[in-house]
Amino acid sequence: MAQQQRKARHRLLAVALAVFAASTVASTASLATASPATPAAKVSANIVGRQLYRTYCGQCHALAQALSAGFGSNTTGISRNGGPSFNELRVSYASSVNAVTEPTGGHEKIRTKINPKQLNEVAAYIARITIHNPIPALSTDG
Repeated sequence: MAQQQRKARHRLLAVALAVFAASTVASTASLATASPATPAAKVSANIVGRQLYRTYCGQCHALAQALSAGFGSNTTGISRNGGPSFNELRVSYASSVNAVTEPTGGHEKIRTKINPKQLNEVAAYIARITIHNPIPALSTDG
């Protein structure tokens, strides 16, 4: 009897792990596409993304669509030096995430302030907003 209960628990655990893995893959895939399903969701995502951009990125990186002038700020402790303007750069989702998770060019403080969900949202926003810009961003663009 104990062996049957153990087998049943193992099967239940295997099913639970499979469901968890499938839901994790599905949610990660949806984050990677960076395009909400409905226009209302897209507008909401743009508002949240813009707010996050202004909080974490806009003090250093100019982006007209986010109403951010860049050029640093000494009131938040994030940076006093500006970063490259995103008004002409095409910045991919992966580039944004890598710039923060593999800190370069002063992103070390951002890494300690932003949580993973916020990073995904702001990276998706940047990718959406800059997709038609003429100059591809390089990893050295900081």
